[in-house]
Amino acid sequence: MHPRFLAIFLSLWLTFISSAGATDSIDFKFSDTAGKTYQLSELKGKWVLVNFWAPWCPLCWVEIPELNHIQAGRNDIVIIGIAMDYRGEDSVQYLMQKHKIDFPVVMGGKSNGPNSPAKQIGPVPFYPTSYLYAPNGRMVMTKTGTIDRDLIENFIFRYNADKLPEPAEPVVN
Repeated sequence: MHPRFLAIFLSLWLTFISSAGATDSIDFKFSDTAGKTYQLSELKGKWVLVNFWAPWCPLCWVEIPELNHIQAGRNDIVIIGIAMDYRGEDSVQYLMQKHKIDFPVVMGGKSNGPNSPAKQIGPVPFYPTSYLYAPNGRMVMTKTGTIDRDLIENFIFRYNADKLPEPAEPVVN
């Protein structure tokens, strides 16, 4: 094993701790702003990154170019952005165009609302928060705070290269 990859892998795992959450993923189902429906069970065979963000969150805008780059550069991953806690859908649409979001976005409404997508995925204690699902549909990572291409690609590389066993619980930080 290359020492650089080992160091990256260890640093990733050391920054994550085991969650006390459920081990099985809920078969979420969302419709994006274009009317297309995304259901986890229909995305098997692909990595799925669900990214919760809010229009007023400056950290969320920092990670948009990284998410766009992941989406454009990999055909084995689907990124679904979920806009939360916004004042109006028009403002979200405007910001999606302004920041050139290249992945599907779901209008999530209020985080504590009865139909909040967070109720299907998991807690969203901070914006941004991301959940990563393996191609078999199991949640394998949760990341609060900004996410970048290197983190995702290194995680996927190590997961695939080592054929890591499915964690009993998702990895979180």
